[in-house]
Amino acid sequence: MAESGSYRTPSVEHARVSDAMTKRIVSCSGDSGLREMGRLLAGHHIHSLVVLLGDPGRWGIVSDVDIAQAAITSANATATDLAVPATGISDDATLIRAIEVMREQRSSHLIVTDAESGDPTGMISALDIAGIVGWGEG
Repeated sequence: MAESGSYRTPSVEHARVSDAMTKRIVSCSGDSGLREMGRLLAGHHIHSLVVLLGDPGRWGIVSDVDIAQAAITSANATATDLAVPATGISDDATLIRAIEVMREQRSSHLIVTDAESGDPTGMISALDIAGIVGWGEG
């Protein structure tokens, strides 16, 4: 299989979260149902949604797996019901640190925050990191 890529990236050992992150957040309200969440995920070709959990700055993540499982166990579940608390990681953190946080939290997605303001600015997923592994220089 021939390799192809659109740009060069640093190796995992030298990369920052900002090198791998997706610079957008797709979110839904806490009362969103499975149908709405499924349409958002499929329509944006993503694997997780961000949900505001009441207090400003308190976020949760709902994954495609959460929605698929709820479809057979909790058909009336809302985003709030399915969301797991999300930890933010600074866009200037090392990619190694992001991998460690994902492992510690048993999560494949993290919310990326601006290093200065702390505001959410994007997402990083295990797939984003896999892209650095595959295309990164090193």
